[in-house]
Amino acid sequence: MVTTQRITYEKAMPGTESRVNLPAHIGRGDVKFMGLSSGIQVKLSDFTLNVATRFDYTDFPPAFGFAFFLHGSAELFINGGKKTDIVPPGLNATYHFQEQTVRDIYGPQRISRLVLMIEPREFQALLGETWENMLATLRHLPPSRLFLDRLTPDMRSGLMQLINCPYEGKAHEFFLESKILELMVYKLDQLNAGKSRPDKRLAMKAENIDKARHAGQLLAQHLEAPPSISELAGQAEMSQSGLYRSFKAVYGVTPFDYLKHKRMETAQRLLDQNEMTVTQAACAVGYTSLSHFGKAFRAHTGYSPKQYLQRMGRKGR
Repeated sequence: MVTTQRITYEKAMPGTESRVNLPAHIGRGDVKFMGLSSGIQVKLSDFTLNVATRFDYTDFPPAFGFAFFLHGSAELFINGGKKTDIVPPGLNATYHFQEQTVRDIYGPQRISRLVLMIEPREFQALLGETWENMLATLRHLPPSRLFLDRLTPDMRSGLMQLINCPYEGKAHEFFLESKILELMVYKLDQLNAGKSRPDKRLAMKAENIDKARHAGQLLAQHLEAPPSISELAGQAEMSQSGLYRSFKAVYGVTPFDYLKHKRMETAQRLLDQNEMTVTQAACAVGYTSLSHFGKAFRAHTGYSPKQYLQRMGRKGR
């Protein structure tokens, strides 16, 4: 099941910032929208999700977009396209917002992602005499798709400094703008140098997305006795290595970690509903060792099963 989080985009005035904090049941962290004097609009996402979540961003103006993916995999729908791109971390993307709605889907994972948006008129003013040359490059963007390339070491360093900025007040504003412009220079240089090429291998085929989702459904349906990796790959009609890569790209975690998360999620729900003892809940999700179950449950909730029941006013059983 995928939770939906809707966020309405509002253009930020230069020097201003707005923040959307995630509801506690979805995860922790936030999405910041900032405006720069250069006309660049900044969307900085840095959060950790507990559940698979779809973000629907509405009211975007037509604009060019430059995205940098530091942590986490994302499934992106651009310009209302039915085709999706699964983008793993370590890439950057160029695209053109032509519609008002953009949709992102993430699995339970940490997401660190920066998106720079700039409307054509402001982009032209920023680039000056180099606008025509850059526009010729941008005209080759695939329609409704991402133009992907890899993060350079300079880009990665700049992103880390942005996310871990130690400054406040005006110093923060100056630092932010200088680093954003620095990232733009790196990206435009990458485009101008002809190093950026649409590489289909960087994004996943829709067929592999469906197969990875099918594998996830099989694991969720057989928590007590899940298929082995070789069996799961066979049922998904993929090689084991192909399944591993595709699964991690779609869900952000390995099949094993996904299974463990689903088991703990189900066990927690069973205990919440007061339907089973700890032993019964452990068996229901495939654990034969109460010790192993207790360690996994504590890692998932922060409490041992006994402590968890006591917090709900029940005796540990």
